[in-house]
Amino acid sequence: MDPNFEIVAEAVLACLKRHGYSARTQDEHRRCCEELRRHLAEINAPFSMEAAITWLAGRKAGWSFDTYKRYRRALYRLDMYMKRGSIEGEPHCHNNFFAYYDADVSYIKLPGSYKALFHEFHAKISAERGKGTVDHYIAGCTDFLLFIAQKGCTDPGGLTIDHVLAYAKRIRENQWTEETKKKYASGVSKLLAFFHVRGHVPRCYVSVLGGPGREKLLQSLVLPSGQGQAIQPSKHLEAMADVFFSTIANRRYSEPPGRLYGFVLHQFFLFLEVNCLEYMPETPHLWLEHIPKTPSWPMRRQIIHWFADFLRTGSAEKRGATVWRPLLLNALPDWSRRITEDFLALRRREGWAESTLTMCRSSCVRFFRFLDGKGVTGPVGITPALVMAFHDTDPHATAEGRNAYGARVRRLLKYMAEQKLVEKNLHLAISTGCAGRRNIVSVLTPEMVDAVYRFRESARGPLALRDAAMVLIGLRMGLRASDVINLKASNIDWEKRKISIIQTKTGKAVSLPMPTEVGNAIHRYIMEGRPASGADGVGCVFIRHRAPYSRLERNACRSALARVLATQGLELPFGQGFHITRRTFATRLLRARTPVDGIADALGHATRQAVSVYLAHDEASMRMCPLPFAMIGGQAA
Repeated sequence: MDPNFEIVAEAVLACLKRHGYSARTQDEHRRCCEELRRHLAEINAPFSMEAAITWLAGRKAGWSFDTYKRYRRALYRLDMYMKRGSIEGEPHCHNNFFAYYDADVSYIKLPGSYKALFHEFHAKISAERGKGTVDHYIAGCTDFLLFIAQKGCTDPGGLTIDHVLAYAKRIRENQWTEETKKKYASGVSKLLAFFHVRGHVPRCYVSVLGGPGREKLLQSLVLPSGQGQAIQPSKHLEAMADVFFSTIANRRYSEPPGRLYGFVLHQFFLFLEVNCLEYMPETPHLWLEHIPKTPSWPMRRQIIHWFADFLRTGSAEKRGATVWRPLLLNALPDWSRRITEDFLALRRREGWAESTLTMCRSSCVRFFRFLDGKGVTGPVGITPALVMAFHDTDPHATAEGRNAYGARVRRLLKYMAEQKLVEKNLHLAISTGCAGRRNIVSVLTPEMVDAVYRFRESARGPLALRDAAMVLIGLRMGLRASDVINLKASNIDWEKRKISIIQTKTGKAVSLPMPTEVGNAIHRYIMEGRPASGADGVGCVFIRHRAPYSRLERNACRSALARVLATQGLELPFGQGFHITRRTFATRLLRARTPVDGIADALGHATRQAVSVYLAHDEASMRMCPLPFAMIGGQAA
């Protein structure tokens, strides 16, 4: 028996006492050392971690898991003291995960450099995610590191896609549950992403562990003629691809090129990796000959040839057939191009879909090109006669098509009138196939409003607290859903009881008084309901309650309102969303005799006309100014 074993055991025990560990932990540490000492004396062997783990594995079947993990942690401390002469500077001696990670003890067997990398990875992901998510992601990471270390890869810079594919095979063939296999795959993918950021591996490695579909794709890329000898051949190409994307992005594509082109180049990089091929001028041709001739094959050929030309010349100028066409918007005169861009930017802030924005851009460009052909050099030269002449040239064969594009030019002219660039009623020069209509806006009934307040009083739990705060902001302050989800702590002035924001839709700054019940609801949600893991996340007050704790989408506000009403057996009127709270807010102001300008300011509207839609709900005031029957075609009795 090694006499140093007794000294080490007592030294570790003294350390536990200094750190204030419980009497139970100290007793179990003492029992573990005593039982191990007797075992080593029986076999006449000195202490070693291998012998200790073998002894522990032999006893595991007769112990509870709790006892096993405490003994396993005690052995880890003994081993660290034997190696370093102290455990004071080793924080993981007090952490279960690092003490007894799995039955194979993969963490204990890792080389020191891999342990250090794993510590950094664990610390990074712990700062970004909650404990449950971290435990999910790190499953299998030490097993993967030990696996590649045993394959001879002692540095992540020497990691190849073959190592990752071999580990994917290990996961596939292991007798684990499907859930465990998914955890291992997602955890190792996250580790590979960490390695990529550190510059150790190419970006395409992150997607290798993507299930059976990914494995079939990679197998289809393997050349029958055999592999080359290159290690990580795509790493330097990925950096060049980023430069390539940023260069061609300046061409003002209607769609970001990195999305489509990145997918094509990603597959090409995987082709280089699985075949260990160094990039050469003929390599793109080799890839094009190998992949199936699907309908997208010509597009892939053009993209890869364009990238090859960029690598050869350093220029992104397309030399031949191209998948890019310049936007006609760029060919407009400066004055009309600036107006169009500002108009589209406003609509984009309002949350319009890209397809709708594309249609708007097409309508505006066609209108301004017509004016340019008529010699118009500025907004002052736009007359009703020219607008009517433009509308008469509409090429659409159907009334629906003419109305659709005419409506967008009409919006453009209204926008220009708001900016005082053209006459106020110029948009009326564009005719339509049907008369405009004005619907009476829907508002929450008194019963629904009462339901909101009852819900606020009884709200319990994180989601209910979030729902109550979001709905109260809409009901009592009239904020849009887009402004509620983007609300940040810096927007709230608790001392002055104000919320100051720049509206997402209009870009207009507003500063609104914050009612006491709204402030209380927000404060209660932040203190009692908001996930702690999201404290330093996206910076928004209202966030998702599941990892990765990102910002909410606008439909979360409608869902919150629907849940609040459902608790009282009510439901939203058909076709209505969260905006109904804003209309209810405006209607209540109007009924309270708030001046129209004050309502417009509270809503953040640029003009008073926007308030007119709420007049129908102020019945008391409307009854004071009835119209004679003769004016509406009626006859007196």
